[in-house]
Amino acid sequence: MEPKGETKVDGVRMAMGALDCPVCYEPLEPPIFQCGVGHLICKLCYARLEKCPLCTRTAFERCYGMERVVESVEVPCCFANNGCTKKIAYFNKKRHEKACRHGLCFCPEPGCGFTGPAVALANHVATRHKWPSIKFKYFEQFNLPLQPGPRVLRATDGNVFLMNLTPAEPLGHTVSLVCIQPEATDSRFGCSMVFSCFTGHHQISTLDAVRSSSLSDGMPKDFFCVVPKAIGTDISLRTTIDNELVYDDEDELEHEDDDDESYDEDEDEDEDDSDDA
Repeated sequence: MEPKGETKVDGVRMAMGALDCPVCYEPLEPPIFQCGVGHLICKLCYARLEKCPLCTRTAFERCYGMERVVESVEVPCCFANNGCTKKIAYFNKKRHEKACRHGLCFCPEPGCGFTGPAVALANHVATRHKWPSIKFKYFEQFNLPLQPGPRVLRATDGNVFLMNLTPAEPLGHTVSLVCIQPEATDSRFGCSMVFSCFTGHHQISTLDAVRSSSLSDGMPKDFFCVVPKAIGTDISLRTTIDNELVYDDEDELEHEDDDDESYDEDEDEDEDDSDDA
């Protein structure tokens, strides 16, 4: 007899706590263990406990039936209203939402309360605050003028970066770079910048790990490069951003044109006005 396929039943309710470890209250994920009377514990609690915390049993064995259950229960991302269409195994929900590109990021302009996914934020600052927006490809050099202020850098895989140039008298300008993401994650991006400030001068500055930021604390305060004042020449910042070309299942490229997603602020404002009416 062939196993049944996916079944969806409208109106089904389930207490999700039944899928949590009764000791640490974290979601159960394979491998799952049970004592002789069926009390379940997660793999981390199994490794540190010598007996069942709910009875006196000291022997545990794998509970393959419960493992099949938790692998089959899928839930939506909490950022579904922001555009995330993924269904995630319940025990992977927290991990996914921590790195989900549809999580909230914040406009760093003083007095602006806009929040939204990184792509929507990039469109917002470009249209509302007139920040320059530049598309680029990883490992391909592109030129940036030495002009104070922020600019958005948009990769072909949908990732969004903020580069900010700040005057630093009497030195010149400092350069900061962050990847706009809702949660801080381990960096998989690097950056190199080449420029010449006067005849015979040649400088290369590198950033081995581009940190991520939701910009909830405003513009980045740190910087990785100082560009001296030019003497009789315009400076062009020849910039290259690279990635590790390694993606987790949750981070696979959904669409190479994700950076073209549009966000119509006027449409949102019209909806707000209609709601107030």
